[in-house]
Amino acid sequence: MKLYLAPESSFELMRYLRSVNGEAGLEGKEVRKKALDDAINTQRALDELDVVAQGWLDHAGSPVHAFVPNRAKGTSIKRLVTHVLAEPVPRGLFLDIGHDVCICTPQFAFQRLAARADLVDAVGIGMELCGSYSRWRLEPHVMGDPYYREHSETQSCTFNLPPATSAKRLNLFVERSAGEPGAVGARAALRWVAGGSASLMETAVYLMLCLPKRLGGYGLPKPVLNPELTIKNPDGVKKRYPDLYWSRGSIDVEYNSDSTHSGEWARYRDSKREIELTVADVRVLPLTRAQLMNAEEFDAFAHGLRHMLGIRRRGYDLGWEFRRDELRRKLLASWQQRRERA
Repeated sequence: MKLYLAPESSFELMRYLRSVNGEAGLEGKEVRKKALDDAINTQRALDELDVVAQGWLDHAGSPVHAFVPNRAKGTSIKRLVTHVLAEPVPRGLFLDIGHDVCICTPQFAFQRLAARADLVDAVGIGMELCGSYSRWRLEPHVMGDPYYREHSETQSCTFNLPPATSAKRLNLFVERSAGEPGAVGARAALRWVAGGSASLMETAVYLMLCLPKRLGGYGLPKPVLNPELTIKNPDGVKKRYPDLYWSRGSIDVEYNSDSTHSGEWARYRDSKREIELTVADVRVLPLTRAQLMNAEEFDAFAHGLRHMLGIRRRGYDLGWEFRRDELRRKLLASWQQRRERA
């Protein structure tokens, strides 16, 4: 028998597995069964899974949520809650990761989670799945650099990982699933999902700058996140990856935490990269943590960027300011809560 994890448990386990696997990313074979007739639906069958599977389930949330083929096989016990997945089961819904455990594919998980999340949260889920970070923190002795950032503002994350999926694959899946639960919400969120984000804070900056005014954003054009640029400097040709890059005007927004713990070497490295980009005619616009965390200073930053992009400034009323503050609270909550606990 096999355990077919539902989207909420799949997503939590996905975060853990991406962090543990590092450069290997998510590993598994696509399930091609049309019926979940072998689905685990009892405590006994759950307890009989091997030690590896039990370790995985420790990171899938409590209780574990899983799919069964019909109501007759449904159950709700302390450790397991089941949900019915109607047959026949289309291809592309599950990955068999071994040890009798199957998880939702990133595409299926995103679509179903989008059905219950608000738009901003749904976009955040998509950005994480298409980005190179996972909101799961491993101790430094487990991964070491470059996966762990000792003094990162987002210490709950693991970094420099292969993406779980892409915005293109998410769009294709949602297009094929028109009429299925979550398709409408997923389609709305995908307007703003972009690949390539390297951190939770980069995602926050991107969303605050580019979401429309009705959601509290500044409505700026969407940049490319961490694209590969070939630049020519006096000391040779190099590859550089600007954080948020607008080809219109060749503008790079570089987020720098400016933490007192970041170290002289990190500050030197960031400065050297900015100089190299500037010499290559890329206009670098540094964004510090202090600017990001102060609403008025970030306003000034956003309007300066708008001017550099050659876009006319729009009016912002009190209603927008309220929505802006709500968006900021949502996107910056994890960092602010950690600061309050410190």
